[in-house]
Amino acid sequence: MIWHVAVELNEIAALGRAYAWPRPEPCLGCGRFKVWGHGFVERYFDEVDGPVLLRCYRCPGCRCVVTPRPEGFFRRVRSAAACIRCHLAQRLGTGRWPASSAQNTSRLRHWLRNLRRQALAWFGWTRSTELLAAFDRLGGMDLVPVGRAIQRGKRDRRHPPQ
Repeated sequence: MIWHVAVELNEIAALGRAYAWPRPEPCLGCGRFKVWGHGFVERYFDEVDGPVLLRCYRCPGCRCVVTPRPEGFFRRVRSAAACIRCHLAQRLGTGRWPASSAQNTSRLRHWLRNLRRQALAWFGWTRSTELLAAFDRLGGMDLVPVGRAIQRGKRDRRHPPQ
């Protein structure tokens, strides 16, 4: 389970295992037990050179593993959501990718293609003028707007998009 927390990415990278991570008091999965430390996992982010150690926690009751993730990052995506949105807004507004981008264009095209797929699958939107609104709306639904998989959760089956 991913737990988004407000932390400073550069500080985590500098301190490594010595960083004082916040701990979720009750388990985020079952809400009954206090979670235990479960080691560290390496994750990569565009803003930091090399891997960053993220603390993991485990619930003794439901056996759920909780991994904190810095706010502003989607699951399984190295770049910040604001950075992705900025690049997509430039492309959709001017028809060109930003010239000063540190991202390679194949990754940028991947994001745009997957955003189009997600917007079509969730909302039936196909126009380029609607894609940034789809990005914001999908992010608000706790989905990855530039992810490859079309995600359907329990909440989404009860309340289909309109």
